[in-house]
Amino acid sequence: MLVKNISHRLFIDNTKNIVDLLMDNFSNKMLDDIYFIPKKIDKKLINEKLKDKIYIDKVLKTINYFKDKNIEQLIYKKFDFFSDYFNIEPNAKLFIIIGLDTTTIYSTYFEGEDITVLLLEATNGEPNILDILLAHEFTHFIRKRLLDKNIFEDSLGERLVTEGIASNYSEEVVPNMLESDYCIVNAKTVDWVKNNMDVIRQDIKNKTNTNELISNYFYMYANLQNSNMPVRTGYVYGYLKVKEYLEKNNLKIKDIIGIDWRIIIS
Repeated sequence: MLVKNISHRLFIDNTKNIVDLLMDNFSNKMLDDIYFIPKKIDKKLINEKLKDKIYIDKVLKTINYFKDKNIEQLIYKKFDFFSDYFNIEPNAKLFIIIGLDTTTIYSTYFEGEDITVLLLEATNGEPNILDILLAHEFTHFIRKRLLDKNIFEDSLGERLVTEGIASNYSEEVVPNMLESDYCIVNAKTVDWVKNNMDVIRQDIKNKTNTNELISNYFYMYANLQNSNMPVRTGYVYGYLKVKEYLEKNNLKIKDIIGIDWRIIIS
C-alpha cells in the first residue's frame, strides 16, 4: 500500500504565503493527469477561488489540522485497522490532494495502473469524514481484488452493490452519522431515493446486467434533463439495498465483501 501526499509543499514551505503555495500546487502536472483531466474540470475555476477568503480559511484549517498528525501515517494506521477486519491487505496506491475545495475519493488510471485519489478539503479537520471516505474506498480495494474485474464499469448491478457495500461499511466504522454522509450525497438525494424506490426498480429492470445506466446513477455530471431524478442516486439505492440484505440476514460487511451482486439486486 502506498500513500502519498502530493500537496506536501503546502505543509513544508514557510517561505511563501498560502496563495502562492496554492498556485504552485495547482501547477503540478500530476494534478492535471489525476484530477483536472479525468474529472473534466476547468482549472480556471479553482484559480478563481484564490480570491475567496472563505476558501483560503478552509485550506488553512485543513493544513493546520493535519500538519502535526502526519497525514500519511494517519491513513496507514487506519488501513491497518481495516486490513485486520477483512484479513486482507490490498495492493493499492493512494494520492492525497489538498486545496481543491472538495472532499471525495475516487479511482482513476495513471501511468498504466489504477490509482485512488483522496481530496480532503471539505473535511475541515473532521476525522469522522476522513474515516468514512477511507472505509468506503477500502472496500473497493478488497472487492476488486476478490472479484478481479472492473467493479465500477462491469454492470449497473455490480456498481450498485459495490457502492452499497462501501457506504454500509462506512456506517459500521463511523456509526450515528447522516445517511447522506455515508452515501456522499446531499440529504435531498437520500429523501428522493427513499420516496422513489419503485420508480428506480422499474427504471433498472432488465438493465442491471449492462452498464448503460451507470452514468445516470453514479456520475456527478450525468445528463438527466428528461428526469427529475437527482444525480448520484445509485449510491443511495445501493446503500439501502445492501443494508436491507444485511439486516435481513444478520450479517456484517466482512461477510458479504465478495458477494455476487445478483444475490442482492434482483
